[in-house]
Amino acid sequence: MATEILNIVRNKVDAELKKHSLSNALFWADKAVSLSGGEPRDVFTVANVLYRRGEFHRATYLLHSHNQQNSYYGAYLIAKSQAARGDWLEAKETLESIPDPSPLAPPPTSEGISDGELLSSLYLLKGNVYQALDNLQIAAQYFRLALKTDPYCVEALENLVCNHYHSGNYEEDIVMEVTSTSDLTDVESEMIKLLYSGLSKKYHNQEKRMLPTTLTNLNENVTVLSAHAERMYYNCKFRSAHELCLKILKMDPYHFPTLLVHTGCLYELGRKNDLFVLGHKLVELYPRSYLSWYTVGVYYSLIAKWESARQCLSKSTSLNKLFAAGWLAYGHAFAAEGENDQALATYFTASRLLKGCHLPLLYIGLQYSSTNNPLLAEKFYKEAMIMAPADPFVLAELGALYTQTAKWELALSYLNQALARVEQGDHQWGTTTWAPLYINLGQVYRITQQYSEAEKCYKHAQFLASDSPEVHAGLAFVYAMQGKSLLAVEYCHKALDKQRQEPFSLQLLEMCLSSLSKEGKSENEDEDEEEDGSNVLIRLPQYAPSQMTSY
Repeated sequence: MATEILNIVRNKVDAELKKHSLSNALFWADKAVSLSGGEPRDVFTVANVLYRRGEFHRATYLLHSHNQQNSYYGAYLIAKSQAARGDWLEAKETLESIPDPSPLAPPPTSEGISDGELLSSLYLLKGNVYQALDNLQIAAQYFRLALKTDPYCVEALENLVCNHYHSGNYEEDIVMEVTSTSDLTDVESEMIKLLYSGLSKKYHNQEKRMLPTTLTNLNENVTVLSAHAERMYYNCKFRSAHELCLKILKMDPYHFPTLLVHTGCLYELGRKNDLFVLGHKLVELYPRSYLSWYTVGVYYSLIAKWESARQCLSKSTSLNKLFAAGWLAYGHAFAAEGENDQALATYFTASRLLKGCHLPLLYIGLQYSSTNNPLLAEKFYKEAMIMAPADPFVLAELGALYTQTAKWELALSYLNQALARVEQGDHQWGTTTWAPLYINLGQVYRITQQYSEAEKCYKHAQFLASDSPEVHAGLAFVYAMQGKSLLAVEYCHKALDKQRQEPFSLQLLEMCLSSLSKEGKSENEDEDEEEDGSNVLIRLPQYAPSQMTSY
């Protein structure tokens, strides 16, 4: 009879938990503990209900009172409760008091949890605790252990990827190691490999992963679509990424990874009103979320209210100190007003926290380049290139740096490598993002007197950014040096129409008009005039400001 009543009570607890009736579940779970004489499974059930109710101190006391602090699952629940209330040092001590089990002596588990799953959860919790205590190296080790112990522990991989513990190559090695375990079937291994590869760094491998026919139903999965949208964003396909984000948000309006990409797309497309509405909505619904304040900070950056932007972005990074996009946007908000020291300090902080992300190094190089420190700029650009050799932005910035320092062969090499990456990859070619790349390449060809190649580059840049005065001035210069004075005059006027009183275009226009007026003079006089004009032009600005990075 007692056993029958106990089973009825336990079934009632399970039913109430399925309905999320935590008060009812707690009432009957407590009775099950008494009826069973304090069996561990019933004690753990009460502790779990208390944890879900947010009564963390009570859950910890219950487990200690029933001497469950030395069991693996009991210690796990105690440490989980301590971590939930922010007592990270206590959680660390609790976890360290339990020795890591050997493969020959797996940990005893509670009912319904396998040995591997419990051990993986312990490793994951240890990773979270060490991460909260800023011991990132040890945290990464435990996240890798959690994933290796249980290949389905996606939270461990998300921590490694989203918090940029490792470079893209290392992330791929981790995925290969996880999926090669003998515990997985071939079907499981293929599925996990494809899904996890989609979560790894999007700028490292920008090709879309194709799912096999057995998994085609996952093509409309929110996580898969969100990874594809992020990949399109890094390929500068901002409109396509925005459209896909809208599709995803109709399916799941508050999917945070998609909202992050959506925020970036709205910024790139200049959608001020949409960004304002999104930021207001997120702050209202999630006032303690780092993403909410990041979105508001991005909105203020878009309308150039930098002080307000810095306040919101500072709050975002304080809520999540490993939030890469927040740190970068925070640094940009300083750099936009010429506060180079604060910008550098922010980027260096990001570089220290985000060991596997090359973007802080790239922006440190940009800051040094803008303050006329080419040696340090080159150092950080090359460090960024080691971490992300396929990123055309890094190659383009190196090319721009060598243009400024008059190292023409190196400039041509890196700018052409960047161009090859753009044209061979899945990047959006018809976007203004890449106009400065063609402008800088055209400048180098012009300076090295390769005028036909320079003309081609400027024509490409003109297609991408028809309103750019640098493009028109560059074409005018090339045509002047080719003896096409009428075309040179035409493009000088176009440049001056976009930027009046620009010295380069004014001086070039004056010289071209003078050349046209002297067409009837002798050949010797024409040659003298052309030589004088060339000497004057060479003393004019020879490169366009680098504007390559947009994320």
